[in-house]
Amino acid sequence: MSYATLLVPVEAEPEVDCRLSLAIDLANQFDAKLIGVGAELWRTWAVGGEFDGGYAAAEMYTAQTALIEADLQKAKAKFEAAAAAVRQGSDWRSAIQFPIVEVAAEARAADLIVTSPSRRHGRSDYNVATPAALALQTGRPVLVAPADAKSLELGRVLVAWRDTREARRALADALPILKRAKAVLVAEICGHAEAPAAEARLADVAQYLLRHGVRAATRVGHEERDVSSAQQLFELADQHAADLIVAGAYGHSRLGEWVFGGFTRALLAQTKRAVLLSH
Repeated sequence: MSYATLLVPVEAEPEVDCRLSLAIDLANQFDAKLIGVGAELWRTWAVGGEFDGGYAAAEMYTAQTALIEADLQKAKAKFEAAAAAVRQGSDWRSAIQFPIVEVAAEARAADLIVTSPSRRHGRSDYNVATPAALALQTGRPVLVAPADAKSLELGRVLVAWRDTREARRALADALPILKRAKAVLVAEICGHAEAPAAEARLADVAQYLLRHGVRAATRVGHEERDVSSAQQLFELADQHAADLIVAGAYGHSRLGEWVFGGFTRALLAQTKRAVLLSH
């Protein structure tokens, strides 16, 4: 198993697009094709008054459409110029649509989505597909890199384990990366009383990986009263010198994650290292 096709959301700005450079680097690492997707939607809606026959609304619609089409052409030109370096070729797709809706639709053709926090001026749901939305709505694993990353070393990987559907999905989705990694650590943070059960779970995960040709170490971390599980995991990532954290995304509802300070939220908020999320 490998990634045969990667997908990257492409924005008209900024001019220097680290995300695009990263996606090209990863496509060549995995000998994969790269799909670029551009999408924007109108920001202002207008309804003509009874005296103008709707002409004002029509003019505004035409003007905004022209601006969006110009942005999409700019994004296309940037993508095609850069993607000439992809050995397995590339494909461009675009639409006047909410970005998350268009990217989710085009994700049917991809194995992995590569993204990063947007640096676009005036970013909103009308012109940016956020990493959180991509993880929730595309049905594909999403690799979220730091905003300034143009390439990634994937030699050392930390798998954040919880015995959930999302974590199992993330582990399977990350196999192409784990098979290439030099060191893999699977870690679970739990209460002291649960440690024996956690060790048994991690032994199962390590055996699963071994059957796929991946040798992994395991670590059980004990929950600390004044330290969040996410912070403990980040400390483990520092100790392991991890290039990437693999995790299941939104094991609870997204509302629950935000209200209670969820693990996925913490992963997306940190900017030190890349994360691969599956939902």
